[in-house]
Amino acid sequence: MQTSTIIWIVVAVIVVIAIVALVMARSRGRRVEAKREKAAEIREHASEHDQDLREQEASATEARARSDLARAEAQKRQVEAERLATEAQARAGEAQSVRRERDEQLREADRHDPDVRTDKEGYRVDEQGNRLTPDADRDRDERATFDRREDESTRRDERER
Repeated sequence: MQTSTIIWIVVAVIVVIAIVALVMARSRGRRVEAKREKAAEIREHASEHDQDLREQEASATEARARSDLARAEAQKRQVEAERLATEAQARAGEAQSVRRERDEQLREADRHDPDVRTDKEGYRVDEQGNRLTPDADRDRDERATFDRREDESTRRDERER
């Protein structure tokens, strides 16, 4: 073979290698560009979801704040309810104390009243000697008070005529 043929063959091989390298470089460039475009699409899609995410996070934060406020109000109402219950209990205790004092005064009055039957401790008793309950005493006292007022009213009316 001649030298010129060999040179032409070598040049042809180099040209073919250069063309193949050029095609491969362009192909790689297209693949890289395609990947960039795909990444840009994914980022754009994620950006669209980012707005939804911010809205949902804001909504969740708002709901959490409302929940905390409701919980605080409920605790405040619970504390107020406990305070009122304590106050009611104290007032009931005071009322019970006043009731006991009043009952004791009524027993003392009954003990001194010759028209009222009582036992040794001053409690009213019925005809058989059975102790009457405090409720019966209260009802009796209320009726007696009403009867006295009615009698006084009747006497006033009679005097005015």
